[in-house]
Amino acid sequence: MVIGITKRQDSLLNFIIKEYVKSAKPVPSSLISKKAKTKVSSATIRGDMNDLEEKGFLNQLHTSGGRVPTDKAYRYFVNQLLKRTEKLKPSDKDKKKIIQALVKSYHNPRATNKAIANALSECTGSLVIAGIAQEAEFFKQGLVSLFRMPEFKEFNNALKMASFFEGFDLLFQLIEREFFHTLGGPSALPIQILIGSENPFKEIKGETIMCTKYILPGDVIGSLTLIGPTRMDYEKNIALIQYMKNQLQKINQ
Repeated sequence: MVIGITKRQDSLLNFIIKEYVKSAKPVPSSLISKKAKTKVSSATIRGDMNDLEEKGFLNQLHTSGGRVPTDKAYRYFVNQLLKRTEKLKPSDKDKKKIIQALVKSYHNPRATNKAIANALSECTGSLVIAGIAQEAEFFKQGLVSLFRMPEFKEFNNALKMASFFEGFDLLFQLIEREFFHTLGGPSALPIQILIGSENPFKEIKGETIMCTKYILPGDVIGSLTLIGPTRMDYEKNIALIQYMKNQLQKINQ
């Protein structure tokens, strides 16, 4: 926990983040009282929520509405997850999809990378881009799924939408240049996660970027970028990326 957050507030913040991830709706104290496993009063919950808001972890969009997590809250949450990645496990259904994708393509690094992009996009509902070091070709999957998420219903300007599509290839080149060199080799930093305002690209300030490297069949270095809303399921996505990398490592042994 960070200095200034009590154990109770830590549990409360985790509950609010997980609830908001599922619903995409501000979380009110009444819902917390009803669903959270807590023995404290509604007044205490509201007091803790006010305290977390003052510390920059929660935001109230409307005076009478509930709270939503801030980028600071997601960063706190993700940092806690990254301390215990060994405990994060994908569902059996998602494991099966990843294994099937790798088994069908393991002999060919290019086919494997494409299969990885397809499988992870399907499992996460996010945009997934897989590339191979020294090659200009990337496999992009999931842009349509990304724009079906509630966050993107705010895009009511057709020009803004078109601009996002038109600049996307250049945007990814910038992501590659900006982030992947900081990852080092595939066995170095496991996953780099940039949440909302942490990323330097104005086009995707409201999204989270996850980047990683891995070894493909034939000792080819692959790279993967996952882009989704800051309200993404971090537990699930980190677990999936980690599981995919572990399975690739087994194939390469």
